[in-house]
Amino acid sequence: MTQNDNEWLNDYKTFLSSNQDHVPIDLNTKLFVKMEKLINPPAWIVFLKIMAIHLVTGFLSLSVCHQFGLNPFNTEKSLSDWFMNVGGHHFCMLGCGILFVAVSIFAAGLFLTLEEVKSLKRTEFLQNLALGLISLGFFAAFGAELALGFGSLWLLGGLIGGFFATSLTWKIRLYN
Repeated sequence: MTQNDNEWLNDYKTFLSSNQDHVPIDLNTKLFVKMEKLINPPAWIVFLKIMAIHLVTGFLSLSVCHQFGLNPFNTEKSLSDWFMNVGGHHFCMLGCGILFVAVSIFAAGLFLTLEEVKSLKRTEFLQNLALGLISLGFFAAFGAELALGFGSLWLLGGLIGGFFATSLTWKIRLYN
């Protein structure tokens, strides 16, 4: 046996020979409540973290894909130009929605704990839908003209991108 094994064995023997005092109930309850929050974080806390990351990544993604005519960096070329050339306006709305939400969810997955990613996975439809609807609301607040059909395609793309990014993030975090 090594020195560490002997030390561990001595600690274990000391633990077994202790007088086995009971932990006070209030301390035990506080511990379990804290552990429950760490193991199962509330979905709204996870969503707030995702929203904070989404504000940054969403703004940055507008530099490569001008969505609904918003171009905060006044760049000439955009990924939306390529989307328009490949599949027209409908494909552009779908592609931009996928990109906008997927980048944010994937980036958030890099900062969230495994338990928070698990919480996101449990509520992914609600989280992705809320993220997409809030994003559309911000677009409208900043002057984007939204049509129901194109906004719906963008939202569908956002849901597809969110589901894809959530699954990819879950698999990456689970196996690392």
